[in-house]
Amino acid sequence: MNYEYHSWYSERCGKEMGVLRIGHWGPALIYFPTCGGDHSEFERYVMQEDARAWIEAGKVQIFSVDAINHLTWYNPNLHPADKVRWAQGYEGYVIDEVLPLVHNITQNDFVGCFGASWGGYTVANFWAKHPDKFNLAVSMSGVYSIGSMLNGYYDTECYFNNPPHFLQDMSDPHYYDLYRNNSLLWMMCGENDICKKDNDEFSGLLNWKDIPHWYDVWPSPCDHHEYWWKKMLPVVLDKFYSW
Repeated sequence: MNYEYHSWYSERCGKEMGVLRIGHWGPALIYFPTCGGDHSEFERYVMQEDARAWIEAGKVQIFSVDAINHLTWYNPNLHPADKVRWAQGYEGYVIDEVLPLVHNITQNDFVGCFGASWGGYTVANFWAKHPDKFNLAVSMSGVYSIGSMLNGYYDTECYFNNPPHFLQDMSDPHYYDLYRNNSLLWMMCGENDICKKDNDEFSGLLNWKDIPHWYDVWPSPCDHHEYWWKKMLPVVLDKFYSW
């Protein structure tokens, strides 16, 4: 498999940020790591072996990106308003720095993304706000609300980074058109997952808002662990990266 590492200093994140590309051809699938992960997490979970057949056949290129979750959402010394401010900087980094790199390398309009646990929040938040940028967004064992990270603080910026809240008020026909015709959210969760209640509630909200999505609950003993996320990845690839 072809491996390439790209890095540059991002003013938006205030640090050197890395992107690991695995593959030589095909549309992109961007991996957002869990709460404490970075661009190397995909390899640490040995997910490249789960995706090997698709990668070697030129069906997909994986782009595993750095995150700053440990410096933002999971930083107990940071005021909630600053957590959101830095998280928005990370969003700008992905949209305005990573995506142009991805498009330049793949020369393919299709872009998917996936992540697990807090990476699932990243996926859902970016999908909800940028359905024009991501054709597929897969959240495995995802978290969807940032309420537990705010210590009771809440403002407008928190609202617009909390998908269960801003989607509850969604009425823009432009976004509805993109959700229905350009971008799909696929939620995957285990029956024994600690986040199953969050997934049930978020799917229920999307149903209530008539926002198309897929929600698959894997039977017991599937729980909140990379063992299951590794098994979910080939299912995604077989469905969307086998043409």
